[in-house]
Amino acid sequence: MRGFIMAALLFLALPLCAEEKAAEQSAADKYNSGDYLGAVELYQREAQADPANPYVLYNLANSYFKSGDGDKALVYYFRAFKVLPRDADIRHNLAFALQSTGQKLVPDGIPDMVFNLYHYYSLPELKGLCALFAWLSAILLMIYLFGGKNGKVKGAVLICGGIFILSGIWLLARYPSDTQRVAVVTVPRAELRSGPGDNFPVSVTVPRAHLLLIEDGKGEWDKVSIKDTNSSGWVLNKSIEEI
Repeated sequence: MRGFIMAALLFLALPLCAEEKAAEQSAADKYNSGDYLGAVELYQREAQADPANPYVLYNLANSYFKSGDGDKALVYYFRAFKVLPRDADIRHNLAFALQSTGQKLVPDGIPDMVFNLYHYYSLPELKGLCALFAWLSAILLMIYLFGGKNGKVKGAVLICGGIFILSGIWLLARYPSDTQRVAVVTVPRAELRSGPGDNFPVSVTVPRAHLLLIEDGKGEWDKVSIKDTNSSGWVLNKSIEEI
């Protein structure tokens, strides 16, 4: 009876799988034929259904970039990068899209190899790595203490404990920057004002597709700062899109 139920469920799932494959193929066909806006529409549907799929986000970003929508492309390249930072294609296209707007992915003075290693794991993966070796260290320590203090177990405790400490330091180092709220300007010029309202004077303008750090919010206004500068102000949140 159980086998019959499993077979029935599998049979019902087959059309869904086929439909997903057809949608992917259709989006890829539109992209390859130069219909980038059509590809955007289809990949957008896929991204809404599976927002944590880095390859869908990457394909959507490529479609936006090819259609000339650089700000949207950056949003989805960054989202793909957050999920799978070690993917060379995602990283390369994100860096290229930033470079086309006069911005950089890798800060000056930091070798690419160091940056790539530092961002090899996503933040959730680092959390998982840290938790895994914390549990392994604790379990092995209990086995060592109550199982006769075996030398091999002691070595395993030291190795797991060392990895736990290193991954914890790595996680603590990454956490502030990875949890910083970042947004992309989605209008020709975003006006940063000295306060949250149209009655406050404009202190600086920021061009489309440039990055801003969100520090605070008040109604329809966000307090932001320009990445790598000391300039800050309040901007209408409809002028930006958070990554």
